[in-house]
Amino acid sequence: MAEHAESGKKVYLQYAKILGVLAVLTLSMIFISESGLGQAPKAGLLLLGSSIKATLIIFFFMHLKFEKMGLIMIVLVGIFVTSILMFVVPAYDGGQVLLKSLYK
Repeated sequence: MAEHAESGKKVYLQYAKILGVLAVLTLSMIFISESGLGQAPKAGLLLLGSSIKATLIIFFFMHLKFEKMGLIMIVLVGIFVTSILMFVVPAYDGGQVLLKSLYK
C-alpha cells in the first residue's frame, strides 16, 4: 500500500512540474507579446511557445506519452487537419474576398 501511495506522489509531482513549466511558458509568452520585438520574431517565438505548450499538454495531460505511435499519429494528424481547416481555408477565402473588393 505504501508503494502505491509513493507512486501516486510521483505522478502528482510530475503533473506539478509540467504545470509549472506551462505557467513559466505562459508568462514568458505574455512578456514576449508586450515586448518591443519586431512582428516576425515575436510571431515566431509565440508560435514556438504555443507548440511546446500544446506538446506538453498532449503528451502528459492527455496521456499520449505512453500510447502506441499509431494512436499518437491519429491525434496529431487530426489536430493538423483541423488547424488547416480553421486557419488556411478561411485565410484563402478572405484573400479572395479582399481581391474582389479591391478590383471592383
